[in-house]
Amino acid sequence: MWWRNCILPLTVALLAVLILEADGAIFRLKRQTVVSSNANSSGVADTVETSGAAHNYKTIDGIIGVNASAAGNATGQNSATMDTNANGSAGDKSVGSVGNVQSSGTNSNAYSNIQSAISGGNMSVQSNQQGNANGVGDTSAAANGNAVMNQGGVDSPMNSKNSQATAGASGSLSSSSEVVLSQTLTWSSILAQLVGSAVAQGVYNAQANIDLGAGNAENGVEVNGVVSGVNDGGGLVNSQVNGNGMIDNEHHQLTGNMYGTVNGTGNTTLVGATNLQSNNSEVNQTISAFGDSKVGVDPDAQSGANLLSNTNLDNQGAINGEIGINATANSGNKNMTVSNGLQLNNGSDGLLAMGNGGVLGSGNVKSNASLTSDTKYNGNNDADVLVNADGSSASNNNQGSGLQVNANSNLWNTNGVAQNGTAAASGAATGENTNMTGNAFVNSDSINSNGNAAMDVQAGGQGPSSALTSGVLNLKDATNNARNATVQGSVAASGDQTQVRSISVITDYAGMQSLSNYQNATSRASGSSSSSASNVGVLKRRKRQIAWLSDKIIARQTEHN
Repeated sequence: MWWRNCILPLTVALLAVLILEADGAIFRLKRQTVVSSNANSSGVADTVETSGAAHNYKTIDGIIGVNASAAGNATGQNSATMDTNANGSAGDKSVGSVGNVQSSGTNSNAYSNIQSAISGGNMSVQSNQQGNANGVGDTSAAANGNAVMNQGGVDSPMNSKNSQATAGASGSLSSSSEVVLSQTLTWSSILAQLVGSAVAQGVYNAQANIDLGAGNAENGVEVNGVVSGVNDGGGLVNSQVNGNGMIDNEHHQLTGNMYGTVNGTGNTTLVGATNLQSNNSEVNQTISAFGDSKVGVDPDAQSGANLLSNTNLDNQGAINGEIGINATANSGNKNMTVSNGLQLNNGSDGLLAMGNGGVLGSGNVKSNASLTSDTKYNGNNDADVLVNADGSSASNNNQGSGLQVNANSNLWNTNGVAQNGTAAASGAATGENTNMTGNAFVNSDSINSNGNAAMDVQAGGQGPSSALTSGVLNLKDATNNARNATVQGSVAASGDQTQVRSISVITDYAGMQSLSNYQNATSRASGSSSSSASNVGVLKRRKRQIAWLSDKIIARQTEHN
């Protein structure tokens, strides 16, 4: 057919026209950039204020931008909650932040303010959450937030996905909890600040705790702490924990503080622990402090305990910390223990330092006792451990009394140091009236250990009397050489009127050892009386040993009417 012969020339002509037109014209391809933003804010409380804004723009210079912000403040009785989020995207870039704050207590407040922005090739997030509560009984505050940026399907290395701050306190008289979580991020930088505080006061018991964390697995920090105290007799208890953390890109600074007191009648318990942790570029640094005090006394007797601790960690500077704990009692019968310590890891070195001690006394007359353990990190993978135990016991009406005191220190580090020291003393007495005092002391660091053990026992009155004393020291120096010493003494008297006394003391300061052993007995009777005294002491250092053994001395006296 005729039209078949025209197809090819027409097609060519059309192509030619198209080519000619294309050759003589300029075509522009307009690129499309999808831009979106949203912001939300909501709260629940007696009084709530909220705001939200979303803004997309393009400047005369062609810069495309997104701004999204959300803020709110909630205040009320018993509880307050605030939830905010702000997100935006422009092309292959996205940015977003979420903030949640909850608080509970008689007076509660929750506040959140977040801003997410994109401006051309730059992205940023600013996020701030705060919560606080105070009142009587239980209070709590919690803030959670994340800040993330993504470009072309790749997350920013500074993304903070698990940031949180919580605080809780419980006290029948008063309590307060407060947290602050603040973050400012760009694609290549992060500035995060964390604050937590919990304070409580109550009768019978009080407890406070915090838990803070920010950053991510490659660049993050944690601060945790708890203090709890109990008194069986309804005594006054105070508990407090404070913590702070900061991330400034790869620089981390952390602090943790603990404080606790218990005073009252009956048994007392006080415990506390805190932990600081920094992780950056697979280098993990930590310092932990822990303390425990238990005091058992007669139901109507007085007991108490105190705890104080401060730890600091700078991943580009120094790590330091100290914790002290003590216990007191005024009771006829008493069973007291304290223990505390520090554990540290600075990435290449590690250390564990601990101290503990005890006082065990019996008698039917109230007497005092105190127990202290203090551990301090000195830097350079070294620590100082000091433990001191002072006790006394007394009795009348021929009831007898007894006393044991001990102090122990232990120190290990990755340099090969395994330092420890033990000091112990004991005493016992029988007679119409008895009383005794004892001390055990030890102080150790990575270089040396010093110690002291002493016991002084007296008894007397109508009828027979007796007294026993002993002391032990086991110490080591930096080269693992043992320095051991023991001392014992006994004395007894019989008759109408008797008086006995036994004193045993050992001291070792940097290897300079001394020993003192004194026993004395007197007796008076209308018929016959007797007195006896004996003692033994051993000092041992390295392979040398010196021993003193006194002969038993017996004196008898007979009087005839």
